[in-house]
Amino acid sequence: MGTLSLGIDMGTTAVKAAVLDGDGSVVAFGRAPTRLHRGAAGLAEQDPQEMYEDALNAVRDALEGTSLGNDIESVAFSSQGGTVMILDAQGTPLIRAISWMDARPKRLGPATLLGKKEDFFYEKCGWSPAFGGLPLSQIVRLKKEDERLIRRAGGIRFVDSYMVERFTGEAVSSPSDAAITLLWNVRNGRWDGDILNLVGITEEILPRVEQSGTVAGKIRPGTAQVFGISPKAQVVVGGHDQYCAAFGAGCTGAGDVIVSCGTAWVLLAMTSGPVFDSASRLAPARAVSGDLWGLLGSAPAAGASLDWFRRAASPDGGEIPFEELENAARDTEPGAGGAAFATMSEKNAKRGRFVGLSLDQGFGHLARAVLEGAATDARILLDRMKTAGVTPSALKAVGGATRSAVWMQILSDAAGLPLEIAGAQDAASFGAALLAGQSTGSIPEGRGWPAPAGRFQPRQEHAEAYKKLKERIQKEVGR
Repeated sequence: MGTLSLGIDMGTTAVKAAVLDGDGSVVAFGRAPTRLHRGAAGLAEQDPQEMYEDALNAVRDALEGTSLGNDIESVAFSSQGGTVMILDAQGTPLIRAISWMDARPKRLGPATLLGKKEDFFYEKCGWSPAFGGLPLSQIVRLKKEDERLIRRAGGIRFVDSYMVERFTGEAVSSPSDAAITLLWNVRNGRWDGDILNLVGITEEILPRVEQSGTVAGKIRPGTAQVFGISPKAQVVVGGHDQYCAAFGAGCTGAGDVIVSCGTAWVLLAMTSGPVFDSASRLAPARAVSGDLWGLLGSAPAAGASLDWFRRAASPDGGEIPFEELENAARDTEPGAGGAAFATMSEKNAKRGRFVGLSLDQGFGHLARAVLEGAATDARILLDRMKTAGVTPSALKAVGGATRSAVWMQILSDAAGLPLEIAGAQDAASFGAALLAGQSTGSIPEGRGWPAPAGRFQPRQEHAEAYKKLKERIQKEVGR
């Protein structure tokens, strides 16, 4: 079969592994669930060793019953961004990994800004501590709660650099992963000395940062044996999961935009250079391919709102089947008879709400309003991107919501743009494997992307209804 490449997507709820041949075709795919430890005050953590074992289980699931592992000669990781690990001098975790979903820094309030204004951080990093539980804020919290822990730290790692170090002995991160830590200066491509001084850590305990596609090192013989892959395998620097998903979906030119439809909906646009726009507060970072950059915005509860509605509307405490909700929404006119749903946002992080309810509306109107609410979030993010100078001509979509033709047509209509569904089974792990293969020469550059799994065109007759819906939601919740 020739030389193969492996992409491992280190997700929050699951780890996925994709194996590609020299044509970029998926020859094996595996998946393993993860465990998220929840607790009081917004605690959300993962055990680093469990994360490593989850990756092992996903790869074993992909390779089970085959001899494909012998031909895997390149590996790259797609990683959840913003999860931080505190290690001792020997590389042993001192505490569990603190997830990007961990909300404990919020109780510190303005203290997470370290006496600075939000613009101080955004102009350097493209992110703000006000976003939530990202690494800078978590380190500030840990120092206040147990300063000795940070003094004992021999290493601070993130999911990508932790896994690369376990595989090669070299702690290497990518620019797209480093950017979301709020410790990395996106403008000059270095760990930011001013911010490190403010938080009281040194660059020596942080990973080295190399451009995605760079070879980080050769796999350790013992790791190769445990994972069942070739001891000749090279480990290539991957990227943040949204960036790997964008690459896997074929976003390879400036102006390409991916909509990642998961628990949160994330829009990521490819740009020809870094874009900082203090009004839109979209996050820039180096992309995983070529000389491209990215510009990222998030609707944090667009997908979660649907999960909530399925539970809330269920008469028996379970979840209404999505097919039932989808059929009801399909049979309801655009605009949902005046009902609208505003999902949770950065400014309204705890509550979404229905507006425009009347006694002549039913389940179908509410169901369609929730689907339209997520699509409207995407449209609002697109408008912010346009304000920052990005004007896409089409969208590419990945994630669980893409299985719904009704929802994707609503998204195309609300955005006013053609929409393609990415052809890869899992765009993030596929993108990491494709990056590994192209970077080491086993997959020719410019090859490997599958045909779209579906296409949608915006229906002009619904354009005015969705324009009014967007304006209405913006007025109701101040977005």
